[in-house]
Amino acid sequence: MKRNYTIDTLRTIATFLVILLHISASFVIEGKENDAYDISFWIGNVIDSFTRICVPLFVLISGLHLVGRKESFKQSYGKRASRILLPIFVWTIIYLMYKAALQYLSSNAIDYKPLFSSLISGKPFYHMWYLYMIIGLYFFAPILNNNISLISRKALWLISVFLLFFGMLNSAYNLFLRNSPSFLLWFIDYLGYFLLGYMFKNSNKNISIITLAIIYLISSVLISILSFYTIKHFDSLYFYSYLSPLVVVASLSFYKIFQQIRLPENILSRISNLTLGIYLIHAGILDVINKSIDKFNFKVFDNPVIEISVKFIIVLLISTLITYMFSQSKYLKRII
Repeated sequence: MKRNYTIDTLRTIATFLVILLHISASFVIEGKENDAYDISFWIGNVIDSFTRICVPLFVLISGLHLVGRKESFKQSYGKRASRILLPIFVWTIIYLMYKAALQYLSSNAIDYKPLFSSLISGKPFYHMWYLYMIIGLYFFAPILNNNISLISRKALWLISVFLLFFGMLNSAYNLFLRNSPSFLLWFIDYLGYFLLGYMFKNSNKNISIITLAIIYLISSVLISILSFYTIKHFDSLYFYSYLSPLVVVASLSFYKIFQQIRLPENILSRISNLTLGIYLIHAGILDVINKSIDKFNFKVFDNPVIEISVKFIIVLLISTLITYMFSQSKYLKRII
């Protein structure tokens, strides 16, 4: 099958946005905890708001590739399992060991209860939740594919929109009531994105690229403004949710842009095969950098824009280099 360089490029962009999100989030959290909504908070808030489309983009791309495939259950589960289960297992162990080491260094003891709790909650490290969620989508895909030919395209659109609205409502319900459903059920909220990734693939209706870009920009600006309001007055991060209305609109608009253009092979498309490894590794690299800065009280950054930029470049370069080296090994490439 011929490579789709446009979608490869989009996957790499989504990975870059994840890194930016995780770097900028610390400025938002610090402002929230200290009730200080200064320039650092706003820079972090704006970047965070513009990067919230990253996870929806990953799910949309997964739906594009996995929905509609003509594979048996055995073929589908075999391919997906070999691709995702080993990396999840290995990196879960790595991050649990990392957290245990940090505990030991700080207190000369290891408390296994929080480690076990993070494991059974599907969050051995904060970014790993996505891998645990996507297991459900991979499990559901062949069930959908074996029945999709029986459903009309109009009905599929209705089902997709219904599932997306259900995910939005259920996500809001769990957030406001502070429910914590099992990670085995997380995928249900993302089924709308998953199916729409496929539906947009063969959509003949084009929308002006400028219009889509403006929708993305306006939605992201509104996310930052409303997030400031809800953080300050309600201690809530609702509008950052990957299933909040504005993030949904921004994500679908951005994705639609890349569905309507055709890009040639480029540097971003060439490294798209490394994005899973970069995703898995970057959070650990960023954590080491942040903890080193705190421990040694480095004051090298007086400007949040410079700090975010430098951290982004360092984290991206180190994560990409490690992933590339792993990809050259017969055995290590299986975990990235």
